[in-house]
Amino acid sequence: MEEIRPRYEFRIWGESLAATRKTLERLAPPTRTTSHETYLISEMTDKCNTKIRGGLMDIKILVEESCGLEQWKPILKAPFPLERSVIATQVFPNLGLSPPTLERSAYTLSEFLEDVVRAEPRITIVDVSKTRCQFDIGACAAEYAQVTFNGLPRETVAMESVDPEAVLRLVRQLNIRGANTSYVRGIKRVLGLSTG
Repeated sequence: MEEIRPRYEFRIWGESLAATRKTLERLAPPTRTTSHETYLISEMTDKCNTKIRGGLMDIKILVEESCGLEQWKPILKAPFPLERSVIATQVFPNLGLSPPTLERSAYTLSEFLEDVVRAEPRITIVDVSKTRCQFDIGACAAEYAQVTFNGLPRETVAMESVDPEAVLRLVRQLNIRGANTSYVRGIKRVLGLSTG
């Protein structure tokens, strides 16, 4: 299987980013999707994007910040029931936490959330709903999304590519002035969570 290459990302947040969405729609036709996801936000780190989507534990880690971009590397997509070894060696360490005592050999999604995650006060469970418009623009994948974090609405625009120069060109083309803020940092700001 081909190795997944880390991708450079630039993301902004706001209460209304409709003007940027319209510019994206002039550049490429959108593909619309909706999803409901569960993010696990650790007060110990901003460098681990951990979410549960479609019955999979999905983890990306921040490997580099350069030229105003963040480079994220996918390191795990694992189905539930989730093996004890995966929780102990990948999930908790990447969240900046020591793993708890795990009595089961594997955990269903509900067991994982109720018995493992809710027992750790430094992890916040965030229910996220997304309605996304995704665009292919040159070497970049871009998106405009309306999201809610535990019911609180925000909008976000992002562009990503394995080519950092392509991302920077698209940022300039869209005339984006906001600071690059990841999903993890965006959630923490909206919900008033401390940062590690």
